[in-house]
Amino acid sequence: MDEPTNGESTLRSMRKSSRKRFSNNSINLHLSFKSFCKFIFYSSITICLGSLFIKKGVEPIHISNINIDGQIITRREQIIQAMNLKFPTTILNLNPKQIESSLLKELPIKAVAINRRILPLGLDIKVLERVPIALALRQGKSGKERGMVDKDGYWIPILHEDQGKSQINPLVVDGWTESNKKWIKLIFKYQKKLSINLKRIIFNPNGNITLQTKDFLFVHLGNEPKLLGQQIEAIDHLSKSLPKELMKGSSLTLDLKNPAKPKLFLDDERD
Repeated sequence: MDEPTNGESTLRSMRKSSRKRFSNNSINLHLSFKSFCKFIFYSSITICLGSLFIKKGVEPIHISNINIDGQIITRREQIIQAMNLKFPTTILNLNPKQIESSLLKELPIKAVAINRRILPLGLDIKVLERVPIALALRQGKSGKERGMVDKDGYWIPILHEDQGKSQINPLVVDGWTESNKKWIKLIFKYQKKLSINLKRIIFNPNGNITLQTKDFLFVHLGNEPKLLGQQIEAIDHLSKSLPKELMKGSSLTLDLKNPAKPKLFLDDERD
């Protein structure tokens, strides 16, 4: 039998190459069609949503369309008032960042999340409040101001009288200032660790700190942050080790400016 010639071999190769190109073109055409369909689909959704947003964006939003979640102490009307908006308004006129900034500035709120809602039309506000753990006093323009503080020492204004009355912890922070927040946070931290029964934290005009506890009329700490841990431990130790007869009536004054050498005075022995 005759062997295939070079011409026949070349012809078969050309046919295979042609079929391969046709197959690749079909695949590419199919992929291009799928991509085109996806483009049309997503473009249609975008156009529909855009049209809906524009249509709903000019419809009026009333106070009743605002949903607020997470508030425990702060009242709904106080949050709405702090937003600094005039109602009715529209979705397009609402600036979430600006509303967030106003709420954080005006209210005892730690964090806030704001979302504009198209269906149903409205505004969702979720807040994380600062939780007061003690009453506080500070010097205001017209005299002493009453407020509260959280565990980080942040000032919380009493927005309605029920807030101050519902405060369980009888502890008072006297002489709150912005610069004293770090001290308050540290004292609360060490107090919680050792369960010291604090009654009052006093920030004196000279910068020194004085505590009042269940067992001591006054505890003078000075103003050295690095000694605070040792000082609180010393209060805890002396509260447990001193004779009960001596401590009865809480008439003892304790000088802990140097916690390694504590000084103890009866009320009538103080200078």
